[in-house]
Amino acid sequence: MGTYPATDRGMRYLLLMLVSLPAFAGDPLPAASPPPPGALTFAQLDTNRDGVLSFSEAFADPRVSNNFNALDKDANGVLSPAEYQAIFAR
Repeated sequence: MGTYPATDRGMRYLLLMLVSLPAFAGDPLPAASPPPPGALTFAQLDTNRDGVLSFSEAFADPRVSNNFNALDKDANGVLSPAEYQAIFAR
């Protein structure tokens, strides 16, 4: 029986690709970046302390109020802390 050079070469390439894959993966991105300096926190915006932001509460921060409907993923008329955090992932 002879050797199979094409198979050996293919296995070498496969091994090389698998070994080098982490080098091309890069660093994972954070889920959300910290708020920019001067941005109001969720707690500062939640003036009635009910744990969600109404549009009138979000109106204090133009970045949040201008994107309110896009951030309100479940369309319930208020922003949860998780929905609010999504603005910092942009």
